[in-house]
Amino acid sequence: MSSTDKPEFTVKLWCRKSRKAHSISIRTLPPYGVEIVLPESTNDNFVKKIIGQNQAYINRKLSQIEKRNLDIKPLTIFFPVTNEHINIVYLKSASIDKPLEVVDGTLTLNEPTGMESLIDNSKLLQVWLQKRATCILKDILDTTAQKLNIPYNKIKVGPRKSIWGSCSYKQNINLNRNLIFLKSDLIEYVITHELCHVFEMNHSPSFWSLLNEVFPNYRKIKGQLRSNANSSIPSWALV
Repeated sequence: MSSTDKPEFTVKLWCRKSRKAHSISIRTLPPYGVEIVLPESTNDNFVKKIIGQNQAYINRKLSQIEKRNLDIKPLTIFFPVTNEHINIVYLKSASIDKPLEVVDGTLTLNEPTGMESLIDNSKLLQVWLQKRATCILKDILDTTAQKLNIPYNKIKVGPRKSIWGSCSYKQNINLNRNLIFLKSDLIEYVITHELCHVFEMNHSPSFWSLLNEVFPNYRKIKGQLRSNANSSIPSWALV
């Protein structure tokens, strides 16, 4: 397999009986496939019936996961906010399990041969991403806080699946590390939004008035963040 080839693996459908399950549920578990969770007492024939009734939905979800999984083996990484282009090189003979470092604009990983090694690579990339994101986002937060003359206490950057950022009552700013895959104006909006919470801890009219004062274009950027920002995040960053 060359460095430009995509790894081959199969997404799966599996069933799991659970004592805690009171009803049947079907859920997607990227990058692995689709899981059906059933009460322990469910008859096997009934399980086959459930699969048959939901076959179209299951096939659609499996197809979506399979297409999305192609992005788990990146050949390049790009951060718009810093205009960084990082190349990924995959080596067959190496055993790479130490912290990744960018050398001459390149990261080196093991050539994945299946799902397990593919996930291992993604986890290594995420460790590297955590450090890079913390550095980039802290610089932007410090610059924005100084410009707006809004103090904050601490910053915490990490993986967050449902929010881009938050501000605590202790004036700690929490940021989603995947922000660094977004354009600079979107990052500026999220950071400015959270800094405004230092003075207004809710989404009252006073909060939106303050945000509009320091970020007049916020409505347009807010709409962009909601509509298509998630599509900018590569699959390997979400595994």
